[in-house]
Amino acid sequence: MIKNLWVTGYRSYELGVFKPDDPKVEVIKKFLYERLINYAEEGTEWVITGAQLGTEQYIGPVVQQVKDKGYNIKHAVMLPFANFGDQWNESNQSLLNIFLRNADYVNKITTLGYHSSIQLRTWQNFMLQHTDGSLIFYDPDSGGKPKYDYSAMKDYIDRGNDYSLELVDFDAMQDFANNLSEE
Repeated sequence: MIKNLWVTGYRSYELGVFKPDDPKVEVIKKFLYERLINYAEEGTEWVITGAQLGTEQYIGPVVQQVKDKGYNIKHAVMLPFANFGDQWNESNQSLLNIFLRNADYVNKITTLGYHSSIQLRTWQNFMLQHTDGSLIFYDPDSGGKPKYDYSAMKDYIDRGNDYSLELVDFDAMQDFANNLSEE
């Protein structure tokens, strides 16, 4: 059973999403909603994410929708370092602040600001050790930032850890979008 689920994936710019009302966002959120309902029905209690723009921030409102359906599920946001998002433009900082305010729990791995990629690996290790599985929107054939998390997940499993990995690639997302348009 997956009690704690790490959800991550593509950043918004990697998906070609530059406005919150882009139709792609609604498709992704609907996909995540359906998957999260399934996880909640199977006993998932916490969705744990970072706060990157894109998949990680799309899941916040989705968790709330699942809660509104009566499921006992919560959302935790773990930041890899202090001052996360401070370098973002004002609009993206506003999105981040709303996202963090709506989470059930927010914390950071370190009180230091960003100074080394070691902090990101430490964050990945934390996420792996505090979750039972992950749902990642990533296509290994297309690359992108999620490759680092995907690689860490695969390595964790290869080291013999009992860990569930649900990989959602572009084909799966396109199939879902096609099914939505047929309905």
